[in-house]
Amino acid sequence: MAERPIPWWKTDLGEAEMAAVSRAIRERHVNTGPVCAELERRLAELLEVPHVVVVTNGSQALLVALLASGVGPGDEVIVPACTFIAGANAAALLGARARLVDVRPDRPLIDPAAVEAAMTDRTKVILAVHLNGRACDVPALNALAKRRGATVVEDCAQALGSRSARGWLGTGGDLGTFSMGLTKLITTGEGGAVAVQDDATYERLLRLRNQGVLKGENTFDRFGFNFKLTDIQAAVGVSQMYRLPQRRAAVTRVYRFYEERLADLDFARLIEVRVDDGELPLWAEVLCAERDKVAGLLIDAGIRTAPYPPCLADSPHLDAAGDVPNAQAFCRGGLVLPCGTHQSEKDLQRVVDALHDIAGEVRGRPGRGGGDA
Repeated sequence: MAERPIPWWKTDLGEAEMAAVSRAIRERHVNTGPVCAELERRLAELLEVPHVVVVTNGSQALLVALLASGVGPGDEVIVPACTFIAGANAAALLGARARLVDVRPDRPLIDPAAVEAAMTDRTKVILAVHLNGRACDVPALNALAKRRGATVVEDCAQALGSRSARGWLGTGGDLGTFSMGLTKLITTGEGGAVAVQDDATYERLLRLRNQGVLKGENTFDRFGFNFKLTDIQAAVGVSQMYRLPQRRAAVTRVYRFYEERLADLDFARLIEVRVDDGELPLWAEVLCAERDKVAGLLIDAGIRTAPYPPCLADSPHLDAAGDVPNAQAFCRGGLVLPCGTHQSEKDLQRVVDALHDIAGEVRGRPGRGGGDA
């Protein structure tokens, strides 16, 4: 009998979440209400910020953050070429242009030197993407933004619960955005959040989320839209917040498992997450010399993986092609191995064994930096 397939992401959703949803429905907490407020409060306490606003999903968290930053037609948003496309699409929705820059050669993080070279008088926002919990150099980006009167938005879709020596990721720039999608540390199915320090931006976000209107008002004198989360969804997130330490430990355990057992592979290198510095490895990623071949051989063994997203320079609708060799290398060779808060050690060992079994069919060693892969 064939062994069951191993999914690339496995999370623990069970009785606690079902009980929380049932309680919300029973108490008639269905639309945006007290459960959303509780989730916002718990996230703010975790991040040590005064305000968090929950929204429909992580993509719309980016959109409302750009709106709150004043992005509009003719503006430019600097985006790393190696990331999910949501930030670039959010800029396009607002009539702005995504100006792509390369990532560092050693880690898939926005390169401040490339940002400086790309900035113009139209630069409105620098999007600092903390890919897979890795910390961007936010102080350097803040300094660049200050010179031009721009805003730094930290994209922490993959970085909730991750930190650097300076504090929690998402709290060092002007705004921090988070995702609570299915493959995230805390999930509400779909969901997002924006962390903010100052009261004026907080009020702006509340208005943006609710058609420009604050609770109790009856005027339509400001722009907004419906970006609201429901209490039913928030109930799932609140129930998981109680188990946040265990969930953080679980994804770290997965990363450490692979780190210890894949060091001898010559065709796949674990892309570093600095766990000892506080970075949280949401996913376990390797850089492969022959990524598609490796993924296909693992599928044959009943093991599912997820490739890095395509390089944004290859997205014609963005009209933002550029020379981004490091981003191209990470996007071409990056592969997410099975991981998650509920992935068993038995299945992780199956992945390790399969990778060693296919070593003879895969040639080439990835280089030390992204540009060498």
